[in-house]
Amino acid sequence: MKKHVSAIVYGGLDGIITTFAVVAGSVGGNVSNIVIIILGLSNLLADGFSMGAGAYLSATSDNNQSKSKALAAGIATFISFNVFGLIPLGAYLITNALIHDKDIAFPIAFVIVGVSLALLGWVKANLSEQKVRTEILRTLSVGYVAAIVAYGVGILLNYYL
Repeated sequence: MKKHVSAIVYGGLDGIITTFAVVAGSVGGNVSNIVIIILGLSNLLADGFSMGAGAYLSATSDNNQSKSKALAAGIATFISFNVFGLIPLGAYLITNALIHDKDIAFPIAFVIVGVSLALLGWVKANLSEQKVRTEILRTLSVGYVAAIVAYGVGILLNYYL
């Protein structure tokens, strides 16, 4: 597990940020929660596969890396991407199943994504021996800026289309 922490953090960060961007863009585009879940899960599995395959192919290009280590890195990236990427979708899955309140899912996702990004920023800071506060702020900034861009695109496309 320790030797794959970097792949786990990388896959986790990308999973949360990418999935939350899909959610935010969908919210900006004013689509239903069912469509958000469909788009989110489709993206999660396809992009997770792509990330895992990319990690494997990248590792196999290193002549010093064994195929089994490359495969382990690819699998760790795929699993991490999907586990962490479920975090923003979790709010939609839970509220759709239990609460049936369309407007509460995004604020819940916003908060739990922030907590998750902060935790991954903390782990990343400890791995790279960076300042914890700086790394947490950087991680939160990247995640929320990506979501703001996607949300804005959703609003614009909904308006013009």
